[in-house]
Amino acid sequence: MLVIGRNPVNEVLKFNPASIKRIIMLDSLTDSKLKELIHKAESKNILVDKLSKIEFIKLIDPKDKSDGISQGIVAEVEDFTYSKTTEILKSLNDAETGTLIILDEVQDPHNFGAIIRTAVCAGADGIVISDKNSVKVNHTVVKSSSGATNYIKISKEPNIYKTIEVIKDSGYKIIGTVLRSSVELFNFTFPQKCALVLGSEGEGLRKNIINLCDHLVTIPLNGKIDSLNVSVSAGIILYEILRQRKFS
Repeated sequence: MLVIGRNPVNEVLKFNPASIKRIIMLDSLTDSKLKELIHKAESKNILVDKLSKIEFIKLIDPKDKSDGISQGIVAEVEDFTYSKTTEILKSLNDAETGTLIILDEVQDPHNFGAIIRTAVCAGADGIVISDKNSVKVNHTVVKSSSGATNYIKISKEPNIYKTIEVIKDSGYKIIGTVLRSSVELFNFTFPQKCALVLGSEGEGLRKNIINLCDHLVTIPLNGKIDSLNVSVSAGIILYEILRQRKFS
């Protein structure tokens, strides 16, 4: 897997240098921050290759707009290592609070990356995705998260329904987010241990997932647009959870 861009490469270099197979950069780049990054890599015995622009651009698919701007540096790394949901739950056994995020068929890598970044900033403890019909952790997700994939556990489960049941059996309340509910976000008190479920970009939460939720909440909207981007919704709700726990 490629990690593209200076910040994502630097985060992997700081957090998990052993996963880096090699770093590749444009031979024309000479700025001090890049030199510092390369020095750090070489001090960890990581191979650094310098390529001409013609050779470098072959690394990135020009037809794939998700590749974005390379900033002249990429890293070849091992594929992302997922955790197991049971491992995440076990690590939180002794914690007074816990916040998990369950993504129900979120498919846009930029949304996924933004959710991961917000989850880390807001202090969430783990993210659960489905192995089916869901975006996986790839170079675009890593770049969109600004390297935040290194700081939170993510599990990929073959059966999201059974996984929700396991989470419920571990003492977590399942909080679903929907467009219409009698309970508005800012009137809802989040349980000390909860799992926030967010639906796909187009369809929202599926009915079978809604049926597994203990509570359904909606974000109040005051305008002509009837819905928010899923990553924006995640940010609003996660920071409301943080606010309640910090100031309660």
